[in-house]
Amino acid sequence: MELSHAMNARITAPLFAATMLLAAPAAAEDRSEFQSWNAIVSTVSFLPSKPSPALWFDTHARRGNKGTTLIVRPGVGVEYADWGSVWAGYAWVPVFNDEELDPAHEHRVWQQAIFQHRTESRLAFQSRTRFEQRFSEAGDDVGLRVRQLVRASWQPVEDNPLGIALWDEVFLGMNETDWGAPQGFDQNRLFLGPFLQVAPSVRIELGYLFTYVDRDAGNTSIHALAVNLFLSAKPSLPPKPEPPPDPKKNRESAPAALVMASAQAPLGSRSSTRSTRAVSSEPLRSRAR
Repeated sequence: MELSHAMNARITAPLFAATMLLAAPAAAEDRSEFQSWNAIVSTVSFLPSKPSPALWFDTHARRGNKGTTLIVRPGVGVEYADWGSVWAGYAWVPVFNDEELDPAHEHRVWQQAIFQHRTESRLAFQSRTRFEQRFSEAGDDVGLRVRQLVRASWQPVEDNPLGIALWDEVFLGMNETDWGAPQGFDQNRLFLGPFLQVAPSVRIELGYLFTYVDRDAGNTSIHALAVNLFLSAKPSLPPKPEPPPDPKKNRESAPAALVMASAQAPLGSRSSTRSTRAVSSEPLRSRAR
């Protein structure tokens, strides 16, 4: 009996260890999927020059294998120079799961600062730092997250509306929440694709977006076709008023104008003047005789 128990223990222990090794990767299995991401980002300036108050609005629709995520994000800000602006606003993020009737809702309060620069060779750089306070109906904690985006775009020919854009955004969680928001590295997004500058205030981007999401339960790699529409509007500058006429210059130019007018008078008018004077002097001559 003791021998059989020892044999069973020797056989069971390796089987248990092998089962645990096989179960661990399964619990933290990485996955990959293809998605479609579409976005519209718009800004409206109230003044033709800066600094100027402004409005921000962007909306997103992201379709995955198991559901759809929407984002509606309005905001207000100040464009204090061509190279910088600050913004703040609210975001509503409903997540619709195909297997569930009711969507999950997330609400965010956000603040961001944008710095940008454009070179004479039509190479543009942009940095956007966004801070989010996230609220979820699935828990009571407030998630704090920082997002840092760095973007570069280049339009090779000034008269040609085609160009190329490259940007990367890193997400860092400041705390862990009871509804699943992680602390530390959250995800990274990398985009590359061409753009079409339809007008000075209208740009369309189409390209490949790779998103890597880091989770303890398993990492996710998202390969997405991204279509982004950027719109901007601001009032035009009023035309510059013409300077009032200078009275001194008008007085100086008056004699010159009279001289020019007399010089340009037709010859017939001069001969008729002389003939008139001759006719008028004829009676005086007859009386003298």
